[in-house]
Amino acid sequence: MKFLLFIVCCLSLNAFASVSTVSQQNIMKFNLQDSLERNDKIEIQIVDSINLFNSRLEVLNAKSPMDLSHNEKVQPFIDSYLVKNKALISKMLGLKKLYFPLFESILDQYNLPLELKYLAIVESALNPKAKSYSGATGLWQFMYLTGKEYGLDVTSYSDDRQDPIKSTKAACEYFIKLYESFGDWNLVLAAYNGGPGYLQRKITTLGTDKFWDLYPYLRTETRNYIPTFIAVNYAMEFAEEHDIEAKNPRINISKTDTIKISRQVKISTLANMLCVNEETLYYFNPSIKKDLFAKNSILVLPSFAKADFLDNQETNYAFIDAVHSKEILINEKRLSYKIEKGDYLGRIAREYGVKIHEIKKWNKLTNTKLSIGDNLVLYIKENKHNIDSKIKNSTNEYVIQRGDTLWGIAKKFDGLSIRKIMSLNDLSNDKLRPGTKILLPVI
Repeated sequence: MKFLLFIVCCLSLNAFASVSTVSQQNIMKFNLQDSLERNDKIEIQIVDSINLFNSRLEVLNAKSPMDLSHNEKVQPFIDSYLVKNKALISKMLGLKKLYFPLFESILDQYNLPLELKYLAIVESALNPKAKSYSGATGLWQFMYLTGKEYGLDVTSYSDDRQDPIKSTKAACEYFIKLYESFGDWNLVLAAYNGGPGYLQRKITTLGTDKFWDLYPYLRTETRNYIPTFIAVNYAMEFAEEHDIEAKNPRINISKTDTIKISRQVKISTLANMLCVNEETLYYFNPSIKKDLFAKNSILVLPSFAKADFLDNQETNYAFIDAVHSKEILINEKRLSYKIEKGDYLGRIAREYGVKIHEIKKWNKLTNTKLSIGDNLVLYIKENKHNIDSKIKNSTNEYVIQRGDTLWGIAKKFDGLSIRKIMSLNDLSNDKLRPGTKILLPVI
């Protein structure tokens, strides 16, 4: 009986095992089938996505003399701008309102493809003050010598490579020269990046002038330059389809205009006169290196400021002249300095944070000789008065005692004068209140 029971148990286990094996095989079969179906769907999605990119670029390509076709080398750069560099495209969409109308206007004047405007994004991310490790500067990244060749001057006061109008015109002239040499826009872009000499040597060595044939043999930066350019074209043109929205800059750039000014004028003066923030003027005029617009400069202003300037030209120029002659002070105060024993221009200039040549100009001095007792006129920037540094670095506090006078305090300290005490503490008279504190210079 026990033997019979044992046989029945074994048969039951074998039957269960057989059913289990069949079930596992079926599960594996179904899982494999599901996996294959999912992979098929992914592959279909990838193919559909590539077909979409291809068809969209075909639309752009059909409207442009430039090669904007899609291939496997372009796709990774498109993916990068749509995902990794999505924020950059968003920023560029905001800035294009300031720069693209200008670019398109000048490109059209030179009869060049308007798509070249996107090259400024590749070169500088639309930053006119951009500077590379090699010294290339501006929206179009001109080196100093190349810039000079195309009329871009660099002085102590301005850098034309940072001027959007001048640098764009120079870039157009360079594009034309490169196209005359190579006759193909892909080669023009490659030469713009790598240099015409470098590209011509590659063409001669390899015996082909087809960019995609040259592609494997070019430097990495030059090789990737054309795919990057095509990708930027795609990302900017189809940003909305990929849910990329414009990020507007902090400064309102919606309405600007240009004006020619016939006087030399400081940015601070112009800002005060037109009620425009200095930061805004620097932003719209990036070629300026110092607080000064040269005579006959072309300025970019907010539209309302241009209208204000033109409507009141006579008054505005009179204001500029008055400021220049110090009849009107902007963020400055007029100071009369009495020359004392031991004084010289260098020391006075250092003490008050001004230049020696400024003191000479203000006082019509022909040399540096000073006479004790004479008065000098100084114009001191209130926010940069060197008294602030004296307060921080070389002053002592003194508590006014009953009976103290400025004359008496000055006599206590050898080399100290009433004038110096009053100037340091901005006193308008000699009245002193016991218990109050004043600053005395360390003699």
